[in-house]
Amino acid sequence: MSAPLYKRLKSYADKNRISFAMPGHKNGRGLRADLLSLDVTELDETENLHSGGEYVKSAQKLLSKLYGSDRSYILTGGSTAALQAMTCSAVKPGETLLAGSDCHMSVINTCALLGIKIKLFPKEIDEEFCVPKHNVDLKKYLTEDIKAVIITSPNYYGICSDVKGIADMCHAINIPLLVDEAHGAHFVADSRFPDTAVKYADAVCQSAHKTLNAMNGAAYLHINGSFIDRYRLKKALSMFQSSSPSYVIAASADTAREEIANGEKWHETYNICTDFRERILETGIKALDNDDITRIVLNFSDFNMTGFEAGKLLSDMGIDIEMADLINIVLIVTASNTREDLDKLHGALSRIISKDRKLGKKIRVSAPPICADTISPKEAFFAGRKEIGLTDSEGFVSGDSVMIYPPGIPIIYMGEKIRKEQIEYIEKMSAEGAEVKGITADGRITVTDE
Repeated sequence: MSAPLYKRLKSYADKNRISFAMPGHKNGRGLRADLLSLDVTELDETENLHSGGEYVKSAQKLLSKLYGSDRSYILTGGSTAALQAMTCSAVKPGETLLAGSDCHMSVINTCALLGIKIKLFPKEIDEEFCVPKHNVDLKKYLTEDIKAVIITSPNYYGICSDVKGIADMCHAINIPLLVDEAHGAHFVADSRFPDTAVKYADAVCQSAHKTLNAMNGAAYLHINGSFIDRYRLKKALSMFQSSSPSYVIAASADTAREEIANGEKWHETYNICTDFRERILETGIKALDNDDITRIVLNFSDFNMTGFEAGKLLSDMGIDIEMADLINIVLIVTASNTREDLDKLHGALSRIISKDRKLGKKIRVSAPPICADTISPKEAFFAGRKEIGLTDSEGFVSGDSVMIYPPGIPIIYMGEKIRKEQIEYIEKMSAEGAEVKGITADGRITVTDE
């Protein structure tokens, strides 16, 4: 066959692996069979997703009603397009955005494109699991130059921020709160989940494909209040998305909303995850006590293996995880997973830790401190650049963001001066098996030469 990409994907699909990774439909289980026939273009009979005819507006009104927003949009460019549009509508070129240190790389890229400066605020760290936890007190970071705040809630590890409290602080000084809720589109499905950020924030993006039965690229954007420039938002949505949006993706976003409004499957999913957590603790594997019970984070620091090794062992058993770090693995359970899936996962984990895995010494590697200066990604992006060895890059300004992917949170931000502790952390994580983006295969990094 002369279609290598198709051949590779078909080979994967034919294996019928168990998935605890994105997308939420779990390799097609939750998708409607007729979606492919809906791959059409903008016709009189189909309307234009960007212009919004009768049926598009009706779908978006139903979306708005479900999540409780003033206005909602169906997008086909993922949360990246939503983040680009909502940032563009809240902050102007040359102004400063205050962002959590666990913000996604797409926030940095958007600021590079729009000429927006970034200030970062740190996150509390869970000492046992070594993952970003809650936001620190933001009051001292809300200086006069800040024009908007963006936070990630929930984060990749299923931990939510105090969105209401942060929104109140922002609104008290007349600036908007933007929330990257890419991993929380399912929160409205059951009252036992955390509140959706849409209840409190001015702009919220959600990746429908991450946890719902929607195709990759399906996303929602929700707007509330008067802080968001609606004209700029509408123009930005058409600028940052394709002029030929996929109706297959859009339709899957619409049907995913219809399914989650029912919520029946999610009630059972919640119960399945509760049972699994109780059983897994009996094996000696620790599970993170987070806010989203369907985001299962398992810790192997008491065993003689890394999270990367545990993930590889599961993969060899036909089970896909979402991501691993040095001591944890992260699994995404959705309404398209079954109790049998969790039973097989439990059995596989039990076998992994019984294979001569005696209790080992605890592994602890802390991420380096965040940059304390205001960063200008645009200056670095458009500057002259060169490649040098990572080990020789201390003191240079990074011309790119460097991150472990997933989750896609920068270790070095585009536009910041590279520090020794960042280099050491990247070298350590790379040696342990992490996939590092922004570094070449031979260990070189892009820096500015200005």
